[in-house]
Order: sequence, then C-alpha cells, then structure tokens
Amino acid sequence: MRKLSVLLMILLAISCTPVFARDAGPDIKSASAILVHEDSGYILFEKNADEKAYPASTTKIMTAFLAIENLDPNQSITVQDSAIQIDRDGSNMGLLNGEIITVRQLLYGLLVNSANDAANVLAEAVAGDVDSFVALMNERAAALGMNGTHYVNTHGYHDSNHYTTARDLLTLSMHAMEQPLFREIVGTAIYEIPPTNKYKETRILSNNNILVNRFRDHRFAYSGAAGIKTGYTSDAGSCLSSYVERNGNGFFCVTLNGPVEAEGSYSFIDSIALFDYAFQDFSPRTVANTTDIVTINEVKWARGDSQLILSAKEPLEVLLPKSYDKSLLTTEITTKEEIVAPVKEGAVLGRLTYLYDGARVGMVDLVATRNVPRGFFKMVFSTLWNIIFSPWVITPLAVIVALLVLRSMAEARKRQRARERRRQQAREEFYRH
Repeated sequence: MRKLSVLLMILLAISCTPVFARDAGPDIKSASAILVHEDSGYILFEKNADEKAYPASTTKIMTAFLAIENLDPNQSITVQDSAIQIDRDGSNMGLLNGEIITVRQLLYGLLVNSANDAANVLAEAVAGDVDSFVALMNERAAALGMNGTHYVNTHGYHDSNHYTTARDLLTLSMHAMEQPLFREIVGTAIYEIPPTNKYKETRILSNNNILVNRFRDHRFAYSGAAGIKTGYTSDAGSCLSSYVERNGNGFFCVTLNGPVEAEGSYSFIDSIALFDYAFQDFSPRTVANTTDIVTINEVKWARGDSQLILSAKEPLEVLLPKSYDKSLLTTEITTKEEIVAPVKEGAVLGRLTYLYDGARVGMVDLVATRNVPRGFFKMVFSTLWNIIFSPWVITPLAVIVALLVLRSMAEARKRQRARERRRQQAREEFYRH
C-alpha cells in the first residue's frame, strides 16, 4: 500500500494539473470519463470530468469505504427489518429479518453482488440509521474535496439530488483502494457465503464487474483488472469505476452515463479502450537517477566547502507518450530558502518535479549527497555580524550618532558665538580707551 501522504500529493496533482494532449485518446460514447496514472496522478484522458452525473451503484464505494473504517470485518450483525424494506427488483442478496451475518460477508455482498440491502444493513451498523449514515457520506465527500457530489441514499437508487462527477468518483476510488480489505473484495470474481441461521444453502456471489469476472462474460475480461465497481440505472446509464495494474503500472478509470447497446455496455467497452490507450501509447521512462546533479546550493555556516549537491532521493520513472517530444519535458526545482549547517547526508531539502507539455507527470524529493558540518567560528562571526548590522542595532546607533553629531554642531555653534562675543567686547573696550 502506498502511503497516505503520497496519495494526497497525487490527488492534489489531479485537482490542479492540466491534461496533456486533451484531445488525444479514443473516441468514447460515455458522457464523462477520466483516466489517471496511479503513481504520478498524470491525467492521460478526460471528457466532461467535472459535469454532474448520476453514480448509480458506484455509490456503494463510499458506503463500503465508511463501513470498513468504522466496523470490525469479523463482527456479526443481526439484520433489522428497517434496513431491508427496499425494492426487491433492485440488486440484493436476499437478506432476511433476523439473519445473522458478518460485516465481511455484507461487504462482499455490497461490492461483488452490488446488494442494496447490504448497503442499508451496513449503514445502520455504522450510524444507527440510514439517514445518519447518508449525512456521514456527505461529510466525508466534502472532506475528500468531492465538491461535485451529493448523496441521498446508500446504494445509488436514482434521485435527482443524488449525483457526482467523474473526477470526484476517481478521488473516492483512489482513497478506497488504499484500504487492503476493499482492494481484496473488489478484485474478487466469485465469493461464497456459507449457510446462516436463515439460509440452509450457500450463497454464491458473482462479481458484476466483467473486467474482473471472466465467468460472466469472457469477452470483456481484462488482464490486470483488479476492481472496482459497476453501476446502472436508466437515468444514470452504464457506470464503472475500474482499476488495472500491469508490470507495476496502475491506472484508474471512471466512465459515467455510457449507453447499453447490442455489442454490450459502453462502461466496459469505453474503459477497455482507455486502458488499451494507456498501455499501448504510453510507457514509463527513467528521467532522474540518484547520481544526477540536480542543483547546487550554498549552505550557511558550513565548515569547509559550503556548496552542496542535491540529487534525487530515488530513481524517478514517469509515464510519457511513446513518441514524446523531449523539448516538452521540463523540470521545476524547489528547495529550502536557506540551508543551514549542520546537514546530514540524505536529508530532504527540496523537490524535483517533471512536467510534460505543462502537465505534471512525476515528482521526487531532493536530498543532500554528503554531510556538511557546522563551522563554529563562522557561525559566531556571522551571527555577530548579523546582529551588529541588523536594523535593531543599526537604527539605534544611527540615531545616537546623529544626536551626537547634532550636539557637537550645537556646541560648536555655541563656542563660535562665545568667541564672537569676546571679540566684540574686546573691540568695544579698545575704542573706549
């Protein structure tokens, strides 16, 4: 699992980085979509990513996300009738009033079988009632920066006030996939729930995501697919949040409001086209090594050589078009305004960012390549020098000097007037005699 701090940097990149080749990529039928490289946050493709759309059952990503955060997966729950009073024509796992079932089994029902009844049971277990849980969903959406999202239920039944955007759903999906249990569940094709106190037979759950589940439709099974969640209503169209990883390169894709036609659901067809685009038209390239001299900085109070080389903390690979233009690959270097000795080898002192055609494609920390000890006498002399010539010292000294000069001038004028008076008195005395 990647660290949360790394994820936050990526999400920040997604929210503020322009997209390279915005008009490039496949011609898709879904109304909105976004395709992102996992490690860098590099947006390879987007279409109407900030336009309002209905999420359908991709809503259950948020429901599962909160349930995993707040419940023990091994905890047993007794199903309440209030949670399962839903339209049984929708997707469900047939939960019965009084049935005892674990949180883990409910999560599999929720994410693999897209069970609406499981969504409400988990909601009540977390918050006491469904309405309170929906309030938590909206609070978390706001906290994640999902400003184009609003929930009114736990499962995605259509409501005109229940909506999201492709970019918001991407943000949620990336956070959810940081949870190991969530990642495990959404990558599962088939799951079995043994008999319960209300069921004598084993329930067999089959994942609706046919990128993952070749048993449903082998034509759409996709190598490296590991999630995430499907959705469909007549108002929302065909929806899919998906994730694929091959050879260490992971990509998130969201498609919303895709048509369903004779050849299949375009949430799958478009997502496959976008993943093919990512793997066929882009490749990782090493752009920085730990031996490269990225920048040379002066170190204050250094003993001996005050110049310090900063290099990449680790080799940096970025995703670039296979036929990329080297002139469009640029860098941004940021370092601490002032580097002060002592400095330890390996200390993080800055960051190197790579951009391609203005889009951020990767970043790496810059570190000190050697130890820099502090020069004691240099520090003392520099400190005294700075104190002496600081405004707090110079200004009062200047005022004192000015006052002394003015006083000296006044006394000189006073002495001059005294001499003039004595001369005048001498002249007057001379003329009297």
